[in-house]
This record gives sequence, structure tokens and C-alpha cells, in this order.
Amino acid sequence: MSDKACHTSCCPRFDLAAANLITRLWVGLRLFMAGLDKFRAGDGAEATFNMANYETKTNLIAKLMADNSFLPAVLPSAAIDAYAHSIGFVLLIVGIWVAIGIFSEISLLAAGLTFLSLGFGLAALPDDTELGVNIGVGIMITFLALSTAKHGWLSLDGILCRKKGAEKSPEA
Repeated sequence: MSDKACHTSCCPRFDLAAANLITRLWVGLRLFMAGLDKFRAGDGAEATFNMANYETKTNLIAKLMADNSFLPAVLPSAAIDAYAHSIGFVLLIVGIWVAIGIFSEISLLAAGLTFLSLGFGLAALPDDTELGVNIGVGIMITFLALSTAKHGWLSLDGILCRKKGAEKSPEA
């Protein structure tokens, strides 16, 4: 059998499935850990995770955005506060959603838009050095995960699709 015959749509490609799994997990875990960090105070064994820490961090984010960017000139302060106080939960939810791999393409789109919103917020600040490094890499890896989503048989979507297909196919 030729190599070309093995790469048709009827045969799953492990290389692309593995690429999708690795990039999807990187995106999901990166977002989840960024969200979890919003609840953290302290380091190492002394670290605590709670809502008081979250309020402190999100208040600092809102203040930073209001004091050091052009955003208050174009957005009402209520919108800035709403964004700052919800971003941790968005990061957690989208991170879990992507890592699990349910509705993979939509979840990766949500991840890309989340990274883009973080990038916009960083770009609005005077010192946006993290924009190209952290956010740019996140968007590129999200693009790679989305590009291989059709081969995501190692995701929950892929597993459920295979089970559904096996139930519908007649037994030989």
C-alpha cells in the first residue's frame, strides 16, 4: 500500500492527532493555570487559593488598566471593572473546556479570543513586552491546535464520535 493511500480521510493520522492533543493540552493548561493564579497569594508551600486573593488581584488589574492605559478614554469604567473581575473565571472555564476537548473547534476559538482579549489589554498598557512573547505564542499554538482539530480523535469529541460511529456501523 502506498504512503499516499494511508493518508486519506478514511485512515486516522496519529501524527496529527498527537499534534492536536499536545497543542490543545498546552492551550488548555496555560489558560487554566493563568486563571488559577488569579486566586493565589504567596509561593510554594505558603501559597493560598481563595476568593479574597482573587478580589485583591482583580482589583489590581482593574486599577492598572484604569491608571496606565488609554482604555478609560474609550470604555466606561464599569466595562473595565467587569472584564478585570471576570477574566479569572473565563480563563478557568475556557482552559478546562479546551483541555477536555469537547466542541473542540468552538473551544479553541474561545481560547484564541481569550488570548486576543488579554493581548488587547496588554497592548493598551505602556509597557507591552509580554504581548509578543506570551500572548503571541499562545495565539500561534492555539492556531496550530485549531488547524489539527479535524484529527482530534484523542479528544472527548473524537472518542464520542468513534463510539457513535461504532454503534451505527453494522456488525460483520
